[in-house]
Amino acid sequence: MNKFFTGLNATELELFQEQFQKDVRQRAWANGSPVYYGIKGLIIAEYENGKKMVVEEVNSELVETREYEEQE
Repeated sequence: MNKFFTGLNATELELFQEQFQKDVRQRAWANGSPVYYGIKGLIIAEYENGKKMVVEEVNSELVETREYEEQE
C-alpha cells in the first residue's frame, strides 16, 4: 500500500529519505556524475569512491578547489 507524504509517520519518513538519498547517489554515480549537496555553507561534490571535493566560484565558474575534510 502506498501513502502520501502527509500520511507518513516520523519513522516511515526517515526510512523513505534514506532510501531516496541512496537511489539518487546510485543514479548519479551510474552516469559518472558526482552527487552535490551542501554542508555548513559549502557545496560538496561526492564521488563514488568516497572522495569529497569543495566546489567554489573562481572567475565566475564553479570549480572543485580542494578536498573536503570532515570535522567533528
